[in-house]
Amino acid sequence: MNKLAAALALPVLFAACAQFHNEDAGQPEVEKSSTENKVNGIVQCIAGEAKKHDAKYQQTAIPQGVMLEFGDSNVIKVRYDNGETTYRFYPGQRHPSNLWIEGAGKKCAPADPTSQDAPQK
Repeated sequence: MNKLAAALALPVLFAACAQFHNEDAGQPEVEKSSTENKVNGIVQCIAGEAKKHDAKYQQTAIPQGVMLEFGDSNVIKVRYDNGETTYRFYPGQRHPSNLWIEGAGKKCAPADPTSQDAPQK
């Protein structure tokens, strides 16, 4: 009887967990770019883009860099570590008012053509 009850409860448990899952959140987007720009330059560029779009954000210091949180779980981390500046965008919920964030990363932290992350020709 206990096995039957557990088997019947399992789908309900999975459905409850799925309700809180956000498909847009999770692993960082493959927007990791190595660049010679320093952290402050990239952060100032992103802040300028945010101002153009009247976007509110919270800036927090993290080890070797800065984290920018734009709400709806959209996070940008810019770090300088081991002689390399790294830009990572962790996408959250996407809607028309925050789609500019992805383009800002390409503008403010363009991929270094010599890095391993850059597309090969």
